[in-house]
Amino acid sequence: MNLEVTANEDEVRDNVIQIIGPDIDETPEGSSFPIGMEFKIWGSEIQPDYDEFFMRAMCDNLEGMEGLMGVNTRHTWWMRVAKRVADRFTLRKMCQAVIALTKSAYPIAEKMEARIIVGAPEVGGPELIQQILEEEIKPKWDLSDSRRLGIEDDDVDNFFSCTLCQGFAPNHVCILTPERMPFCGIISYKGAQIAMEIDPHGYIDELPKGEPISKASGQYQAINEYMYEKTNRTIKRLNLYSTIKYPMTS
Repeated sequence: MNLEVTANEDEVRDNVIQIIGPDIDETPEGSSFPIGMEFKIWGSEIQPDYDEFFMRAMCDNLEGMEGLMGVNTRHTWWMRVAKRVADRFTLRKMCQAVIALTKSAYPIAEKMEARIIVGAPEVGGPELIQQILEEEIKPKWDLSDSRRLGIEDDDVDNFFSCTLCQGFAPNHVCILTPERMPFCGIISYKGAQIAMEIDPHGYIDELPKGEPISKASGQYQAINEYMYEKTNRTIKRLNLYSTIKYPMTS
């Protein structure tokens, strides 16, 4: 699964959805196929670094759909459609919903299109998806990742927190630093910065790290105080660089 931010408006055919291979209503119950899914997005205010934010928003939309279970991202994306919705669920409808929900939530997304390849034998099977992945998609991921590398914790004055998972784990808080991603792995330090720009009242907070109590273990007084309040006064200390003594909530 891939989301590409394009700088050229003409590269995105708004609301166009291309399905290569059979749709859900054209496959027998119990079928299993490799699938490739790509969205393109353009907006006059959208920067290349926004790709991570919109990929996460797109995954949230997919995983919230009735009868659809989706896990992971990029080349490990896997989804399952429940029998109870199979008679009214199609990949085309799914893409229409993702595009509509994304545009509605984030008006800076002005144009979007989608392409889905279902790797059935008649369209080339998994080999077709693997070829596109290697030749088209992975080089874009490498370029995107390279923009997020090279920053260390000592280079910044602020960290970020994420409370997204408090919907099912009320005392869970992750602290994001350039060298420390959250357990879920879906957001980077740069991604948290972008999230604050786009959605300043969302589940990401910016935290001045202040002076360290222990630089080696990554413990900061300001972060301890924040964690204590945000974990419903459960976690009093946090060592960013330890999985044994005062580790991140998990």
